[in-house]
Amino acid sequence: MRKGIFIGLAFIVGVVLTYFVMNKLSGNNTSEQSHVIAYQIERMNKMIVAEQSYSEIYTHSSKKSLPGLHNLWSSDKKVTLLVNAKAQATYDLSKMDVKVDSVNKVIRIKSIPPVDIKVFPDVSFYEMDQSVFNKFEKEDLNGIKKRAVAQVEQKIDRTSLKQEAHQQLIKNLEDIYLLAKIYGWKVEDESIYKNELLNRLK
Repeated sequence: MRKGIFIGLAFIVGVVLTYFVMNKLSGNNTSEQSHVIAYQIERMNKMIVAEQSYSEIYTHSSKKSLPGLHNLWSSDKKVTLLVNAKAQATYDLSKMDVKVDSVNKVIRIKSIPPVDIKVFPDVSFYEMDQSVFNKFEKEDLNGIKKRAVAQVEQKIDRTSLKQEAHQQLIKNLEDIYLLAKIYGWKVEDESIYKNELLNRLK
């Protein structure tokens, strides 16, 4: 009789101990997963950059003559500029609003920063020809530089630049979904890219 009671108590204690040990291990495992996921997302918090380079030669010329004598005499001036420009489309993922809920095993993507397009021009004077009667003033040269840069900016293919950056962004967001799948977590995506990502991962 006593032996049966002892065996029964031993079984109950074993079950209780097993429960607590497994529960502890499970909790540690979830915590570890949370740290791994948070670390991997932190590694994704980088600047995504799509870049294009442009080069343009811009020439400006003008004449100065005495009233009524332009057919007999004129003083010409001419300047040629070399414009190198770098255009960038960027997503700053350090500004991505994403939360890791280790209790419910959920990764919540709240928002993604919009694409930002910037142009970095580098203007140098390639050639300048002027006379003492018709010189370039500082204001003239500044205006010519602005027009030269504006001409290059008009040639930037912003559509393809955005598309290239967009593809890189989607690849980074896919990594979050795949990471969640590996650990059996869920992704709650509130960003504008949710449907596109779900279609790609089907």
